[in-house]
Amino acid sequence: MTRRKSLASREPSGKVRRPPRADPTLPSPTEVTRLRDAALAGMRDAVWSTPLGWLYLSGRLSGSQFAAGRRWADLARDYSAATQSPKAPRSANLDPAGGQPPDPDSPAGLREAQQHAHTLHQYISALAILNVSGTPARRAVEAICEQGQMPAGHHQLASLGVGLTVLSIYWSDRRR
Repeated sequence: MTRRKSLASREPSGKVRRPPRADPTLPSPTEVTRLRDAALAGMRDAVWSTPLGWLYLSGRLSGSQFAAGRRWADLARDYSAATQSPKAPRSANLDPAGGQPPDPDSPAGLREAQQHAHTLHQYISALAILNVSGTPARRAVEAICEQGQMPAGHHQLASLGVGLTVLSIYWSDRRR
């Protein structure tokens, strides 16, 4: 006596059909892993191997939040350079580029000073807006966007979403 087949919908070959994916716009988990591994191997843009890029690829951040996070990371990097803050320890540069900063009284020096002043103003105004969203949101944005840490739990991920949404709204309103 043969075993009775279940009443599931079947393919023409007789195999049970898989249910369709819930959201076809999100990449599959294997695609996310493949893209992340490709980014780590240098085959794609390096942003996809950062925690911010990985959260975007896995569908936990929207496009506007991802753009705000990238802009915050660039702004924080430029702010650090403008204020000449100490850098994290790195390995020795075996082939240093050398060079001196431009003279502050020269036209190139004046342009650099204006650029630094503009960066300082942008960073301080964005930080003030981020502080309005709350301390957990500010800490989450700094930890994940600046320092490249993965979120430590759902609460930090939710705080990151709040902080990046506030920054996204702030920067979109400033363009108008």
